[in-house]
Amino acid sequence: MKYKILVNGGNSALLRDFFVNSTGFNCMSTSGYWADLSAHYEMFKPDAYVCIAEYADAQIFSQIKRLKNNSVFGSVPVIMVTDEDCYEFYSNENEGENLIDLILSRPITISAIGDKITRLLRTIEEEKERIAKEKEEAERKAAEELERKSRNERKHIVIVDDDKNILKLLKSALEENYDVTAIASGRMALKLLETKTPDLIFLDYQMPVENGPEVLKNIRKIDSAKDIPVVFLTGIADREKITEVLSLKPQGYLLKPINMERVNETIKSLLG
Repeated sequence: MKYKILVNGGNSALLRDFFVNSTGFNCMSTSGYWADLSAHYEMFKPDAYVCIAEYADAQIFSQIKRLKNNSVFGSVPVIMVTDEDCYEFYSNENEGENLIDLILSRPITISAIGDKITRLLRTIEEEKERIAKEKEEAERKAAEELERKSRNERKHIVIVDDDKNILKLLKSALEENYDVTAIASGRMALKLLETKTPDLIFLDYQMPVENGPEVLKNIRKIDSAKDIPVVFLTGIADREKITEVLSLKPQGYLLKPINMERVNETIKSLLG
């Protein structure tokens, strides 16, 4: 792909040679008048602007400064081909201002001009690619950090029930919004609490080997787990049994069969 170069200058011989003999470029000429310059910029969308200055002219530098301060043209590199005197004038008049990206001092061959312009544009492209990659990497890391924080902020709910259908139902219904651990026995739940501190425990009231009340009593003996909200799941609607459930001071109880609307209301009331 050829670079597009917008060329302006008063040295007609050098300008003609540049158009005829430079390779690797699509060239378009313009004048020093702002109306021409701006119109050609917008129409041609050059990769670089080359100003061939015959002599030191404050108007030239004024136009270049205007280009550099313009939001449409400011990112397009400016190359000046001039003589030593003009170079000195630029250096003295514009100390501290980087208006020109590349100054080429005559005498210089067309081939050398082309090589230096190409080298500059490739350097600019490489820098843009580097910045784009850094931005992409920063965005990727930011997305990963956001995902990590999101995972960390997800509440952890443990479901303890010997009924696999209950475990499957609750886990499937809740895992979109919560980290859910399904456990089939009280003993396994207590083992989990040695290393994990969930935000909420749903605990089946009736289980073989170690029932819900026994598991709850053991949970309350674990310092790191004693304040975890526990909600009993029970299929017993008998008033006496419910009174027994409440005497253990759980944070709630839900009757089976499971009503997911009540489950979600309970979670929201306890976890927010």
